[in-house]
Amino acid sequence: MSDCTGPVLDKAEAACSAIINDAARPPADREKAYVNRSRVYLTNSKTDLGLADADSALKLDPGSVQALLMRGAAYQRQNKFDTALADFERALELEPKNAVGLLSRANIRNQQRNFAAAINDLNEAIAARQDFAQAYVARGRAYSETGQLDKALADLDAAVAINVNVPNAFFWRGQTYRRKGDVGRAIEDFSRAIVQAVPNDIGPYFARGQLFSSKGDYARAIADFDKVLAMTPDNALAKQQRQSAVAMQAELARAGDKGAAPGPATAAPAIAAAPVPAPPQGAPSASPPGRSLLDQAKLFVAQGKYADAVVLLNQALLADPRDELALRLRFLAHSKLNQIAEVRADLDELVKLKPADATLLSLRGLSAAALRQTDQGLVDVERALAMDPNNAMAYYSRGLIRRQLGKLPEAIADLDRSIAINPKQSAAFAERGTTYLAMVQTDKALADYDQALALDRFNEQARAARGLALMFKGNTAEGLPDLNEVLEKNPNNPTALLGRGLAMITSGQFDRAIIALNQVVGKTADDSMARLLRARAYLLKKDANGAMPDLNAVLAAKPGDTQALSLRGIVWSTLHDYPKALDDLNQAIAKQETIENLVARAGVYEARNDVKNATADLRRATELPAKNVFDVLAQANAKQKIQQLSKRLPCGSGQADGSACL
Repeated sequence: MSDCTGPVLDKAEAACSAIINDAARPPADREKAYVNRSRVYLTNSKTDLGLADADSALKLDPGSVQALLMRGAAYQRQNKFDTALADFERALELEPKNAVGLLSRANIRNQQRNFAAAINDLNEAIAARQDFAQAYVARGRAYSETGQLDKALADLDAAVAINVNVPNAFFWRGQTYRRKGDVGRAIEDFSRAIVQAVPNDIGPYFARGQLFSSKGDYARAIADFDKVLAMTPDNALAKQQRQSAVAMQAELARAGDKGAAPGPATAAPAIAAAPVPAPPQGAPSASPPGRSLLDQAKLFVAQGKYADAVVLLNQALLADPRDELALRLRFLAHSKLNQIAEVRADLDELVKLKPADATLLSLRGLSAAALRQTDQGLVDVERALAMDPNNAMAYYSRGLIRRQLGKLPEAIADLDRSIAINPKQSAAFAERGTTYLAMVQTDKALADYDQALALDRFNEQARAARGLALMFKGNTAEGLPDLNEVLEKNPNNPTALLGRGLAMITSGQFDRAIIALNQVVGKTADDSMARLLRARAYLLKKDANGAMPDLNAVLAAKPGDTQALSLRGIVWSTLHDYPKALDDLNQAIAKQETIENLVARAGVYEARNDVKNATADLRRATELPAKNVFDVLAQANAKQKIQQLSKRLPCGSGQADGSACL
């Protein structure tokens, strides 16, 4: 057994296999051998074999914490994050203070960008094992991603002090130094990360290449991007970054020949995702070279070349970290690139320069909400409203945060106020439309999306959301053109991907829908709609247990969410747990009657032989107007059920118990 559990992998695999194949060995020995051979397989990237061995161990001992952790790790490598999370949760139920289990769950939560929950797990893991270097790395990452850069550096320094070879410590410390603007230290750490990197790890090369570009060292940048493309030849972003570095190298060479720097000045466009004020046009740069960098960065922003703009703006801010125009332009470019932690860092600097600017505070509140720090976001927005009670941006920001918290009527009130103050905000109409869509008021949502696009025909978020709303109404022919137009420009637009997933659900392609929705879940601050649609896909493919984690996640974030309660009630009913089903459906119906939840409750009543209440719910379901494609399907089911129940309870049969006839 000592060889099986030892560090020499070849010897461990052979020793574990011998124990597994020895029928005379007790089950406890074979379970331990399966767990350790699973460890060997996972270390050697044989994920399927590792998963099979972990399953075999759990058949011998369903309560094996180590086997659960191994199986969870295998699922995580297969990108089955919710399934992996379920194994880690089970392991922690058995051993609540298991440090590896806490780290494993935190790593999933980091990947899902649920950083606050990850930090809580890692606090417990470090309390249990104060020399746990991997836990310090994971917590350092979470701090870095949420803009808590000093805390991140403290943790990453601690990890390196404990074990200089701990994976990813130098990479995340490099990212943290980059976010602090310390390019030299960042490059040094990325170089050390490259030495330690596993095969085909492109992250350190890509990050270092970007920083070489920001310093104007284009030859080294090109060499790093070449390394990335050697490992991932189809990496579009690496190709773009390399092309930019080559172009800048050539441009600087031409400028040197001519004795002048290139770049006409243009005005930066407004951010599409939020009504952001334009950068100040008259602010001078610290020096003529700095001004030239800003002029070229403005041009890149106007052309939509946001990554190129960031490279130049990094150089400008190295020369003058307090350059307001450069900070505003970089904030705008980071926003377009959806680099939220970087957006937050830029806004922190801008707020230091302009502490009484209510709009900047409101935007920082939005960035905090995007990082799932809604409490901090609300603090900033409330400060902004205290400074300026008529600030449209502040009401917009608070409305968005309240929608994320599930406070939909309050969100509508804020957005109404924002639009009343400034009726030219395309983003405010789009956000109100999204709130109405969450309230299943699809017609109102569509009206707002139309208005948003009338004000700004380039508002791709409004276009994608309109396509999604049309798909919910069952208007596929109208909705798909909007979705396709957005996806042609940005294949990763989360709202358009939701629409595509919905189209697959309504056409019976449930497995494809789940794959499409996997690309959205965990990628945004509010992924509740993606989880609800994925839960529907699991339900429709008769996998009730697969639907449950998504519904529980939505209800944990938004207690009392009507759609999640309705769907979870359907799941409980499918699992024949009728008391729980009735409890969820009663709560949902008390908040908002829908055809779907009434028909679902009727099914529960019918299963319990309560024909009277089943009859009442079905009749009510046929009276309500259908608000989306799922209501249409439920209403058709209700009419069919009425015909079936009428044979059991026909009118004129003398209902002595007072039950309704059909």
